[in-house]
Amino acid sequence: MRRSNRVRRRLDQVLVFAGAAVAAGAGTGVKFVDGGVQALLICLLAGGTGIGAYAANSLRARAAGPPPHVLISHPDGDEPWALWLAWRLRRIGYLTSTRSWAATERTVPPPPEVAPDHELIILSRALDDAGPATEETRPSRTRGRTVLALATTHRDPALTRWAGYEVLSLAGRTAAEAAATVDARLHHAGAGPRPDYTAPHVAGEAEPRYPGEGALVTNLQPRGVSHFTARRTELALLREVLGRVNVSGDGRICAIHGLSGIGKTRLALEYARRYEDLFDVIWMVEASHPPTARASLIALARALQERRERQPGAVAAQEERDPEQTLRRLLLNELPRTKSLLIYDGAEDDSAIRELLPDARNGGQVLITSVSPAWQRIAPHRIALEEFSAEEAVAFLRDASGVDDVTGLGRIVERLGRLPLPLEHAAAYLRQSPDIDSYLRALELPSSLTPPARADVSPSGAEAWILSFNQVEAKDEVAGLLLRLCAFLAPQGIPSYFFDTAADRTDLLPAALCESVTEPARYLRITGTAKSYSLLTGEGQLVMHTRVQAVIREAMTAHERSVHAADAARLVNGWFPEDPDRVRTWPQCVELLPHARVVLGHCRDDSVVDENTATLLQSVGEYFRAQGDHNEAERLLMEALHQRERLRDRSHPLVADTLFCISRLKVLRAELPEARDFAERALDIRTRLLGEGDLRTLDSRLQLGEVLRELGDFAAASAVVEQTIRRLRRRGDADPVKVAESLRDLGVVRWRQGRLPESIGHHREALQLLEQTPGGGERARRDDTASVHEALGLALLDSRDLEAAEHHLRTALAVLKDAKYAEGHPLVLSSSVHLGETLRQRAMRYRGRGDQRAGARERSSPGDLEAARLLGEAKRTFDRVLSAPHMNGDHPDRACALVRYAHLLLDQGNSEAAMTEVTNAHRIYTDKYGSRHPYVAEACYRRALIHKKRGQLQKALEDLETGREIYLGVHPADHPLLRQLDDELQDVSAAATGDHP
Repeated sequence: MRRSNRVRRRLDQVLVFAGAAVAAGAGTGVKFVDGGVQALLICLLAGGTGIGAYAANSLRARAAGPPPHVLISHPDGDEPWALWLAWRLRRIGYLTSTRSWAATERTVPPPPEVAPDHELIILSRALDDAGPATEETRPSRTRGRTVLALATTHRDPALTRWAGYEVLSLAGRTAAEAAATVDARLHHAGAGPRPDYTAPHVAGEAEPRYPGEGALVTNLQPRGVSHFTARRTELALLREVLGRVNVSGDGRICAIHGLSGIGKTRLALEYARRYEDLFDVIWMVEASHPPTARASLIALARALQERRERQPGAVAAQEERDPEQTLRRLLLNELPRTKSLLIYDGAEDDSAIRELLPDARNGGQVLITSVSPAWQRIAPHRIALEEFSAEEAVAFLRDASGVDDVTGLGRIVERLGRLPLPLEHAAAYLRQSPDIDSYLRALELPSSLTPPARADVSPSGAEAWILSFNQVEAKDEVAGLLLRLCAFLAPQGIPSYFFDTAADRTDLLPAALCESVTEPARYLRITGTAKSYSLLTGEGQLVMHTRVQAVIREAMTAHERSVHAADAARLVNGWFPEDPDRVRTWPQCVELLPHARVVLGHCRDDSVVDENTATLLQSVGEYFRAQGDHNEAERLLMEALHQRERLRDRSHPLVADTLFCISRLKVLRAELPEARDFAERALDIRTRLLGEGDLRTLDSRLQLGEVLRELGDFAAASAVVEQTIRRLRRRGDADPVKVAESLRDLGVVRWRQGRLPESIGHHREALQLLEQTPGGGERARRDDTASVHEALGLALLDSRDLEAAEHHLRTALAVLKDAKYAEGHPLVLSSSVHLGETLRQRAMRYRGRGDQRAGARERSSPGDLEAARLLGEAKRTFDRVLSAPHMNGDHPDRACALVRYAHLLLDQGNSEAAMTEVTNAHRIYTDKYGSRHPYVAEACYRRALIHKKRGQLQKALEDLETGREIYLGVHPADHPLLRQLDDELQDVSAAATGDHP
């Protein structure tokens, strides 16, 4: 436009000079041409000059007016494209407006009464899915209006409804390329934007994300060429019920149900891939096993976190090693604010995944695939997939195979049935050999792999899969071996590194397969042969349908099944991380969990028990322990123990390893008698077989000491830990960190015994060792440092050195914060609870109403303002702790927080709420530890103080006497807690008899 203006100005100047020259010549008598012609030329030049000036004035008038108006029309659900295009055009000086219309209406609305200068119509796959084109679908070209169609997604097959119209493809283009394409075409149509024009609502407008990037976070494999030609009606229905993403703000949940092999997962994946430009997150969850589904969602949360941290200027967030908190934040906070599509594949019923669905108020979408139709309670939309009709089956087979013999294809459909899966395998066979009669005869031939007799694994069409398998095995025996191995793994996402020579673990494969995959070209031929018959699919990861797997497995002999199940167990066990406590191993654990679960199930069915299955059970159980799923962890670890005891002598070191893992789990579950039994058995085995000085034996001693301490047997715990420290120090290669851990454990025991100076001394020595040992920045070292600071803070708290106690507790929290632990992590919550109690006691000292043990000088009140500040911080600390997901339910950590919170409520004058909280804590402690545990005595003591405050002296006496009796069972008579109880008993007794002053 600017170049055109310059040309017109130059032309005006030329005309002016030419006209002036001719007129001057006429005035002086100079004739360039004949006189009549000269007069005519002067008139023409003058007219041209005037016209040029008028055109220039007209252009200037247009430049001063409003910019061209561009209308962006789009089907429902394509708002991301419309918003991005509108933002881009406004930025360069256009007026824009948008309107949506339902793709199922098959009609583009006519232009508004005041027609725009130009219209852009966004074309998405939804338009092809809506049905065949009609004349009404085509936009009418009105005078002075340019209509352009923008194709926004890849076309395979090509979009058909808009043939004959100018279509600009934005598919596969970057944001800059797409913008340049649209700008150039509008400019060619005569559009002249005004760069100096900015609409009022555009100022400060944030740039929308360019939808052509596809999903930012996904676990789907890269899209290959799609041959999906069926289920267009269902695709259009999915688009209709789910398509208004981020418009209404309502959650969109749809369940796809039908027989196995009918195409549920294929339909869900095709929907995800067709409309991937509408979502920021697309994630598939293996939902048939709730623990695995939880692990997959936690992996999604971490993938989102990693992407946020990769953004420019991002600050590394605190690490949430508490999986429950991570999952809760994802479902309630993150996904509701994200354009997301979650596919819960293979869910059995709504009760299994109800708690794993994102907040229903979000604008994202959820697809559930299941054989069960009962999803009314959580899925407002449901699609029942049925078998193809005879005509649909023939059309599907014709499109997929390229064979046009409709009659012959009908015979195949009559033989195999109308399920998509067997027809797909028939099509794959026909693509290799398009002789229908030969294919039908081959279905009748006997083979080494015959249809199974069991009805539940003999679906219609099994002959097609068996024939395909036989053809593959006949062409390449090793390809058949690969298929047999894959039949014992999870159907989705078989990792390619299982067979990657660069990973240097091909020794885990069967010998014949190992020799073949070491040659990359040979491996490509093997997988290519299997894929050519549709027995395997996928690019980066392999996929094998579960019904094909079932037919291949069930057609084997019992011995063959055992061999291949054992091979699969060795493969998965070899790749499963050995130390699931390390956070960096969790993504690989999540990837391998479905395969571990499936292969272990097959090993159970076929009675395969070996060291690979036992080790895999233990590794997966340890992963679930680290993830907080204690029920699943116990089930797996107990099965691992049974297998190892069956394989080995009951006194084998591997058996001791499993016993040690179970003891750690039992402590977390507060099942202390069982934890003690497992710890003692592990220690006995390791002592006899490995010796007293072996590090594994010493680890078992520390574990037993922790169990004894939690049981309240402080004398025994002290003896065990002291013995461990002596043996550690006698080792020539004594690990200072391990010694520091032992000193911390001994310090905690001394604190429980009331020997506070000794406890403080052990903790200070442990801190000194940790500070002097190189590697203090490592994760494990920071955990140790924080735990020692916390334990030292507790000992100082009971020693009445409140300022020092606060210092060490805040230091523990600072160390955990530097280590990127989130506020809801159990380690952070524990230190926070004790900090809250310290702040409360400091506040009471300022208010002059400290514990009765404090002297008169300590009870002096320097200022109520400082007391109020401390109480406020303590209250906020407890509120934050008790709102954390880890504090839900009846965990002993919650009881510990409630006991201290109740004392704070009592100090604030809310004795009713204080009584409720301490009673809940008493119940939790009694349920978990029994009625004679020291923790129960502490709850009794705190409840007695509330009774005393409320004037219920008889109840206070009962609780004090119960607590004293419990403490006498575990502590000597001069223990500080017993002295404190005796003081309270004397005070309450005096008040009850009227002798109290």
